[in-house]
Amino acid sequence: MAFFYRHKPKKFNYKPRYYDPEMQEWEEKKAAAGLDSKLNHEEQLRLKMRKSWSVAKEEESKEEQRAKLIRRITLGLFIVLVFYLVFGTPLMENIIRGISGK
Repeated sequence: MAFFYRHKPKKFNYKPRYYDPEMQEWEEKKAAAGLDSKLNHEEQLRLKMRKSWSVAKEEESKEEQRAKLIRRITLGLFIVLVFYLVFGTPLMENIIRGISGK
């Protein structure tokens, strides 16, 4: 009778492991130096990506930093101007009156 058939529960394969941050750091240093390490392929790729991202961030040029600063200042001034126009002048009241036709 297929109606009363119940599937067997799936097994949970939990493998406890011990995490030692010092050992992990040591293995990463060994892998970075090109020595034989216990890191698997995925962990080695993760280590390479982390290094390349940190290097790219450190190599940001002065021109890029200056351009970012100018963009932030410009955006800040634009936001301040919009707040001033909305809350500091009767512009919004006039716009609302114009829309409502009063």
